[in-house]
Amino acid sequence: MSRVFDALQKSQGENPGASPLAQGPPEVAPASAAAVIPAAFTEEAPSAIPDMPVMGPSVMPVSAPADGKWLNVTADRILHPHPVPEQRLVSIAEPDSPGAEMFRVLSTRLAHMQRKRRLQKLLITSSEGDEGKSVVSANLAFSISRRPNERVLLIEADLRKPTASSLFSSSPLRGIAEWNEGKLALEDALYRVGDLPLWFLSAGRGLEEPTPLLESQKFARMLETVSANFNWVLLDATPLLPMADSTSLAHLCDGVLVVVREGYTRRKVLNKALGSVEKNKLVGMVLNQASMLKIGYDRYYGSKNGKAKKEAKAEGDKATSITA
Repeated sequence: MSRVFDALQKSQGENPGASPLAQGPPEVAPASAAAVIPAAFTEEAPSAIPDMPVMGPSVMPVSAPADGKWLNVTADRILHPHPVPEQRLVSIAEPDSPGAEMFRVLSTRLAHMQRKRRLQKLLITSSEGDEGKSVVSANLAFSISRRPNERVLLIEADLRKPTASSLFSSSPLRGIAEWNEGKLALEDALYRVGDLPLWFLSAGRGLEEPTPLLESQKFARMLETVSANFNWVLLDATPLLPMADSTSLAHLCDGVLVVVREGYTRRKVLNKALGSVEKNKLVGMVLNQASMLKIGYDRYYGSKNGKAKKEAKAEGDKATSITA
């Protein structure tokens, strides 16, 4: 964790006049993004996903998915995302990029952790907004779904300000809000993403005050029902501060993954957010928009697309300079 803090302090030290709350592209408006560094975690892998102690007397295996009505969708509920660069869905648009490779590493490490402890329902959050949690959630979902014998469900659990839906479809999607109002059957709320073993449950139109629903038995039963059909259930949740939504959801999940944006997240705020997470559920942190990522990647692989090492490093330095 200290290495994550060091990276945050280093980045802020290079821009002492910049406010950490005013840097970089907001997650809620990906089209205005200016940085070109893809969402990924730091190349120092141990600081991204630290090994956490397994709690309890025994390891609980994840049950194999059960075939059911949840997995069958009609043609009008198959999504075909066509990401633009500003959305930073590197796992789809740039599968050979450093960012996509980092998500593959992350998905592999999570798979290894799953063999040691129960880790099926994974909450993905951040300390504050605009740290890239929805982009990280979507990229991770795509990456895990490409692993052998995996079925993945991504739930847009940020019911206050849902943004993940816009990464998958340009049209509004119905989901949890409509299901909660009795306007939509749960099995009709799930979408499949292309021909991948990846499903998506949208927040729908969103809710002004979702906490009562998230803390209800109704929502808990729904989550257990759909989870029985998948190896992984990723929940893209609200930030930990100042709302209580993610804290409520964490009780229903097996682990929590916190997104930390380099040059943006303040250490004091991060410490406060981490203090609200149960220690045995904190899986680790993802350092988003890591400035050292591209340089390290180019140094290892050398030339790319016919470019010399020197040119590749120059591009890495240029990219680093515009990273928040």
